[in-house]
Amino acid sequence: MKILIVNTLYDPYKIGGAEISVQALAEEFSINGKEVGVLTLGEEDNHYNLNDVLIWRLKIENNFWPFDDANKSTINKLFWHISDVNNKRYDNKIKNIFNVFKPDILFTNNLSGFSTRVWSLAKSNNIKIVHTLRDYYLQCPKTVKFNKGKNCNKLCFDCKMLSFFKKEASKNIDFVIGISDYILQDHLNQGYFKDVPYRVIYNGFKFNNEIFAKKKLPQGETIIFGYIGQLNKSKGVELLLNSFSHLDKSNKWKLQIAGKADESYLNKLKQINGSNNVEFLGFVNSSDFFNKIDVLIVPSLWNEPFGRVVLEGIIKNKVVIGSNVGGIKELLSENPYFLFNPNDEGDLLRVLKSIFSNKNILQKFSFNPDKLSKFSLKKTSLQYLEVFKKH
Repeated sequence: MKILIVNTLYDPYKIGGAEISVQALAEEFSINGKEVGVLTLGEEDNHYNLNDVLIWRLKIENNFWPFDDANKSTINKLFWHISDVNNKRYDNKIKNIFNVFKPDILFTNNLSGFSTRVWSLAKSNNIKIVHTLRDYYLQCPKTVKFNKGKNCNKLCFDCKMLSFFKKEASKNIDFVIGISDYILQDHLNQGYFKDVPYRVIYNGFKFNNEIFAKKKLPQGETIIFGYIGQLNKSKGVELLLNSFSHLDKSNKWKLQIAGKADESYLNKLKQINGSNNVEFLGFVNSSDFFNKIDVLIVPSLWNEPFGRVVLEGIIKNKVVIGSNVGGIKELLSENPYFLFNPNDEGDLLRVLKSIFSNKNILQKFSFNPDKLSKFSLKKTSLQYLEVFKKH
């Protein structure tokens, strides 16, 4: 079986969990004896082999490269999104890759930059199409359905206009997968993938079940909390800092924040909470980060499609406090006490206060090792291969 994977970005370009998850699957498919190629975007054309996976990196065909920190005007962004509705500029290159690689399956993931045009090209070449929902690109050109500090319960006029073609195109694929029940149902409820078979396959991880034999709890009086990820409002970093600023001075805590931010936003965050107990680490290795903390907090405001960092924290045997939005609440369904409502500014503070009033509460956090098996990379890759074979 030959599998051609499409994802907007791929190693070394990494912004979020999607790039990590897609690369892990690609390499696991290869380990399972499949011929695997990846079609992705970059600032220049390139073709090479990485860990037994063939990579075709195409120079982005739009009016700017969107994955840097440079400011773009509103009009430039609008033209970018209009072009991205059905971008035909890659047609010849993609057709050539189809002819050279001859894939049996086109496995698409994040499509921003490519557009759903790749589905049309695959369909005309009689290539089976399986799509995994990892963001909200098909509904929202910004991919997040989050605007002015709030989740979008319905699509605005601009999103409806820019997503009309994508919605129609979604009817023509062979199978759709959600990385959580939340993101899958969100699309189905909006009328996407009409009459297309579907299922949920969670993201896969490599881990050893033996690590769950004993929960690692804080040593000493001071509890070290941590956040790792993108530093922006939608991720709840401002809510996090504000909540800690209202703790009683007698509480002993430290807050480690890992992630990159430009200097102006970093200064804004420090103004929200300038306590010496808060340390901004910048970019750090995730293993080093988890070794520093006792409790992970995932305070996202937006409806995370999955929340990969939640599982990373659990695998590292940490207590995880998370907002009850999107896929996060699915991952922490066995630990409702450690969920909070991010729309209630005092709810995270409530959870923190309860922990300081009785640290033994942290012992309540649990995750069934047997349940964790559904998140193993080996199992999830075999579930994908089963879909590829049957559909």
